[in-house]
Amino acid sequence: MARISTKVATKPKPQERPEGAPRVILITGLEAERKQAEALLYLKQADPEFADFDAETLDSSHASADQVLGAVGTVPFGNGKKVVLLRDTQQLDTEEQKRLAAGLDRIPPRGLLVLHTGSPTVEDGKVKRGTSVSTELANAVKKLGEVRDFALPKIEDLRGHLIQETRRLGKTLDSDALALLSQLPADDIRHIGTELEKAALHAGQSPRITVLDVEATLSRGPDDVIFKLCDAVGMRKTKEALQHVNSLFRGSGRPDSVAPRTLVLLARQIRLVMQFRYLGEKKMAGRNAQPVSSQVAALLPADGAASIISNPRTSWMADKYVNQARNFTLAELEERLEKLLNADLMLKGVTPGGDNPQAVLQRLVIELC
Repeated sequence: MARISTKVATKPKPQERPEGAPRVILITGLEAERKQAEALLYLKQADPEFADFDAETLDSSHASADQVLGAVGTVPFGNGKKVVLLRDTQQLDTEEQKRLAAGLDRIPPRGLLVLHTGSPTVEDGKVKRGTSVSTELANAVKKLGEVRDFALPKIEDLRGHLIQETRRLGKTLDSDALALLSQLPADDIRHIGTELEKAALHAGQSPRITVLDVEATLSRGPDDVIFKLCDAVGMRKTKEALQHVNSLFRGSGRPDSVAPRTLVLLARQIRLVMQFRYLGEKKMAGRNAQPVSSQVAALLPADGAASIISNPRTSWMADKYVNQARNFTLAELEERLEKLLNADLMLKGVTPGGDNPQAVLQRLVIELC
């Protein structure tokens, strides 16, 4: 008589990490470009000949947990995997995220769910609720798959990266050039590397990359033009400032959106110039300046002049604002705040004259200079 085995097969525990390749991957963090590239790379695990069927992209605004799990649970047509990419997963309703977390262990071996997230919003050092995936979903992915966190580099790490890349190019990087490159948005390291390479080419045979090389080759977006406009106003260069205004409106199909953004930054510029004038009078900014006292810092906005001086990433800008502050008296700066308020009221339709946003900014720039 055959011997009957009394050994009972153990049933896998719920949420137990499956053997082999991960079946769910969470792509998170602030480095947007690398996250996007990583997400698209996973789609290639589907059979190329059947990519139209086996590689599927869903948007969280139009998908439920059941739809996502149903899609990744289907048998692939080809020899690769059935890959489902869910964009902006953090926008899923909290209950849907919980249902998705509970169903991750049902993903079959030939299925791969890629949970892509947008950049979380950080306020007061904390991630704002609703801008990252729920704790339940994140924990479920950790148990069953992988979390790929593309965190932004710290300022010190970014500076070190730039210095290392400059050495690789056979050059050195001046401190002002390093400071300017370090100000670029760190959510795309490759973009910063490209800007460095362009500056190195501009430097030619010179062993040094200067701030002039960076300025000459830096890619400019709309905000870059606005910042140049603000500096021209601070230096009271009317002709140059008007040219920047024309450039802004020439490159935009929505003048009604350009004007408010420009006005906000112009107002910030005048307020900063006023603050640096005050600090200059206190001998806390400019040549041979003393450290900003805690009493004086308490009188200034949290994101104002004192913050610029104390932040290693922006302290180099202090000299620029100090020089601009010398171009105005306190009475002139107070008058310019009134001009900014009048322009704001025009653009908002509270007072007449705001029908042509470009004309409003042109008049304002003349008055500010």
